[in-house]
Amino acid sequence: MVGNRNPLLIIKILNQVGLLINLGNLNLFMCTMRQYYFYKSLKLSLLLATVFLVSCTPNKKADLGIKHIIVIGVDGMSPDGINNAQTPVIDSMVKYGASTFEARAVLPSSSSSNWASMIMGADTEQHGITSNGWEANNHTLPAVVSAHDSRFPSIFTLFHDQKPEAHVGTIYDWDGFGRLYNPEDVAFDINGGHEDGTTQDAITYIKDHKPNFTFIHLDHVDHAGHSEGHGTESYYQAVEKADHLIGSIIASTKEAGIFDQTVFIISADHGGLGKGHGGESLNEVNIPFILYGAGVKNGYTIEETVYQYDNAATVAFVAGLETPQAWIGRPVKSAFVGYEKPVLRYKKQKQLLAPVLLPKNGPYAPSGGLFTTSNIEVKLKNLNTTGSIYYTLDGSDPSEKNGLEYTAPFTVDRTTLVRAIVTKAGKASSTISAGSYRLISTQKKPGVLFRIYPLENLTSLPDFRNLKASQTGNSMEFESGILDSLDSAASTAIVFNSVLKIDTSGSYTFYTNSDDGSKLYIDEKLVVDNDGDHGVQERSGTINLKTGAHPIKIEYFNGGGGYYLDAQYKGPGIGKQIIPAGKLNLN
Repeated sequence: MVGNRNPLLIIKILNQVGLLINLGNLNLFMCTMRQYYFYKSLKLSLLLATVFLVSCTPNKKADLGIKHIIVIGVDGMSPDGINNAQTPVIDSMVKYGASTFEARAVLPSSSSSNWASMIMGADTEQHGITSNGWEANNHTLPAVVSAHDSRFPSIFTLFHDQKPEAHVGTIYDWDGFGRLYNPEDVAFDINGGHEDGTTQDAITYIKDHKPNFTFIHLDHVDHAGHSEGHGTESYYQAVEKADHLIGSIIASTKEAGIFDQTVFIISADHGGLGKGHGGESLNEVNIPFILYGAGVKNGYTIEETVYQYDNAATVAFVAGLETPQAWIGRPVKSAFVGYEKPVLRYKKQKQLLAPVLLPKNGPYAPSGGLFTTSNIEVKLKNLNTTGSIYYTLDGSDPSEKNGLEYTAPFTVDRTTLVRAIVTKAGKASSTISAGSYRLISTQKKPGVLFRIYPLENLTSLPDFRNLKASQTGNSMEFESGILDSLDSAASTAIVFNSVLKIDTSGSYTFYTNSDDGSKLYIDEKLVVDNDGDHGVQERSGTINLKTGAHPIKIEYFNGGGGYYLDAQYKGPGIGKQIIPAGKLNLN
C-alpha cells in the first residue's frame, strides 16, 4: 500500500533514517518510525470516524411546509372524463401542481377493492378486499396482517398509532366506503348521504377543526356512469359538478387560513366502460393522480408509474409516518420540491390506436354482428395519422408478413372472423382488433332457449332447481339484450340452453364476458366459472370435445346497474369469436 502514503513524508523520514544510521543512533531511529505509524493510525481513525458519522446521519426530509393533507377521491372519474368535461379547477391544479393521467387502479377495477388499496397502501392480495361482496366479518381472503381488528392497517391506522394527537376525519358519499377501515382510527366519521351534503360536511369540518388529514369521497360521477354510461353527456356533467365541489373544498381551506400549508391529492377508484367497470381495459383501469398545494412542484408531469396504493404511501411520506412492512405502496416523492425526478431505465410503452372495425356494437361487444344476408361489407378505420392496417380472415394474428393490407372496404359471404392491426415501419404498433361477422340464412330458426327468473338482491347465481321461470323464449345467440324488454332488469337471472355443433375433434376454449355473473356448461360439465357481482369481465375454461352435438348451457344474472353477456370460443382452425348462431340448435 505504498502508493497511498505521502511521498514527501516518506522522503523526509528516509533522510532522517540515513542521518540516524550514519550517527549510529538506533534508538532515535526507532522513535522516529513510531511517530510515523502513529500519524498514519491517527489519520485512518479520523477518516473512519467521519465515515461512521456520515453513515449514521439519517436522510433529512426536505421541509415541505405541509401541516394539512386533504385527499379527494371521486368515484368513477376517469381521465377521459376530465379531458372532455369543463373542469377549470382541476385544470388549474394540473397547471400549478404535479399530475399523471396514467395512474393505475388495482384489479378487479371495482370500488371496494380500489378504495381499500387507496387508503391501505397495498393490493388486494395483501388487504384481502377482493370484491364489493367483502365484509369485515364475511370474506374469503384474510388480510396478511391486521391492526386493531381483522382489517388491514390503513393510513388512518398509522395516524392513530403514531400521531394520536392528529385530527383525522373521513366524509364519504357511499356507505360502502365506511366499512373498509376501523372507525376508531379517525376522530370524525360521517356519511354525507349525497355529493352536496358530503361536500358541505367536509367544508364545515375543515373550518371548525383545521384537521391534519381529511379524506373526502364523492360518489355521483360513478352513479352517472352506471345510469347513463361513461362518456355520455350526463357523465361529463357529473365530472363538471365534481370540479365545482373540489373548488369549494379548496376555498374552505383559504377561509380557514390553512391553504398555504395544505396539500391536496385528487384521484379516483376506477374509470369505466359503457355502464360498468370491474374489467381489465385501460378505460376502467387508468385513473388521474393530481397533487396541488404546499410543497408541490409547479406544472410537473409525473413520469414514473403510479399505482392506486401509492396514494396512502404518499400521504404517509408527507405526514412523516412510518409505513408497515406489509404495505407495497411507494410515495411519489418526485412531485415535491427538493426531490429529483427518478432515473427510469424502462419507459411507458407508447402505442398507436388500434384499428376500428365497422359496424361497432358498443363498448363491450366485438365489432361485426349477426346478419341475415348473403354477404356483408366490412370497413376498417385507422384512427391514427400514421401507420397502415393489415388484416386476416382465418383467425391468425395479422402483420405485414401475415395479412392483407387494407386499402378499401371488402365483403365476406360467410361467417368470418376479421382481425386487424396497425403497423409502422414494418412493426406491429397497436393491439389487435377483432370483428365477428356471423351470416345466417333467413330460414335459420332460433337455436337457443332462454328462461327468465326475476329475483331479489342477487349477488351471485341462484340455485335454479327450485325456481320457476316467469318467461321463456328463443334467441339466435347467447346475449343479454333480451333484458332490454323488461320493466326492470335488476336482480334478474337467465338460463340459456342449446346444442352446439362441433365439426372437428380437439381442445376447445370457451369464454363468457359478463356483467354480472355467469357460468358455462358443456355436456353438463362446468367449463367457465365467471360468477359473482362484478363489472364486465372475461373468464375462460378448456375442454376436449369430439365431433358431433354437445349440449351447452349458460347461467347468467344481473344484480343491478348495467348488464352484458356474450359467449365466445376457439378451437382447431377456429380463432376466438362469438359462438356463431349457425352452430347452435335446439336439438
